[in-house]
Amino acid sequence: MRFALALCIVVGCALCGSALARAQKRRVEALRGLIDGIRLMRIHMIRMLEPVNLALKASDFQALIRVGEAMMPGVSARKAWAAVSGEQFRRGGMLDALTASDRVTLDGFFRHLGESGREAQEALLAETLQTLGQALESAARRAGESERLYLSLGVLTGLMLALMVI
Repeated sequence: MRFALALCIVVGCALCGSALARAQKRRVEALRGLIDGIRLMRIHMIRMLEPVNLALKASDFQALIRVGEAMMPGVSARKAWAAVSGEQFRRGGMLDALTASDRVTLDGFFRHLGESGREAQEALLAETLQTLGQALESAARRAGESERLYLSLGVLTGLMLALMVI
């Protein structure tokens, strides 16, 4: 009976450790979605010459689609982003795991999106993709490290508690 309880404690603590590492995984997923969405946007804006709001709606990433939907006639990408970003960064939103530097990158992106000619827009898209790509590499590395760390800490804590029970 004590052995079964000790096993449950170890497994429970390991699962808690795994749950703590989930935040880094969520950041990786959000960055991947943004990068894929912005790549699709680039195709629609630069190659297909679609307006910004239609390119955002065609991005296949819900946070970007919402910005496109918020872009009514006379509403710039900056204003639409300001209206939508609050709910996206709030706990439980699609972008809640992003860091402050990720948010600054996105704010700068939407500040200039649709405000200049084709070459400038292409440069803005390329720069944003490069910055988010670097953030993704860093986040993926940190996610692997934190998963190992928190899982190990969870198992060790569970073993310590299990020894107390036995």
